[in-house]
Amino acid sequence: MKMLVGATVTAAALALPQGVAACDQLSANVWMCAKGTPWAAAEWDPYGDGATLLLDDLVLNFTEDWPGAEIRDDLSTLREQFVTYAELVEADGNPPLEVKEQSELDIPAGKAFRSLQRDRYDDLETVSAVMLAQVDVARIMLWLDGPRTMSWDDMDAASREVLETLRNICADPDDCAAPNQERVESE
Repeated sequence: MKMLVGATVTAAALALPQGVAACDQLSANVWMCAKGTPWAAAEWDPYGDGATLLLDDLVLNFTEDWPGAEIRDDLSTLREQFVTYAELVEADGNPPLEVKEQSELDIPAGKAFRSLQRDRYDDLETVSAVMLAQVDVARIMLWLDGPRTMSWDDMDAASREVLETLRNICADPDDCAAPNQERVESE
């Protein structure tokens, strides 16, 4: 009986989007290694699709399959792909209310294009960082939303912190791999 209960608990834990660990898998190719940052305490949205993290009044959504992701080629820059994404969003009737700043950033695991902007979702205004990051060969779109009263400096810092946690692997679930560290397979 104990084995059956243990197996059931283990199976249920594996079915959850993520367990408590230093690394969380955001997509098939991108990990968030948040150990030592506030994001280590983030919770997965229990009502979402496994692609939303909640930390205090911050909401982080992410996907490798965003509008416009399918048109990527090996020559397109992050900025170019972001422009295509923004055009599709605007054509859908959801342009940002205000764009504060757009910048290209070097991050430990690669590079990113980030737009600090004011957005509106379901009549709720937010201060947002919309980020397209390249981690090794993968590209992932991340949307970090905070309350409309959040300062631009705080959103700048919070979004940089998120980008700093991205990795292409998690070598050890209790500790995070260095950016782009190769996984060592034992024979």
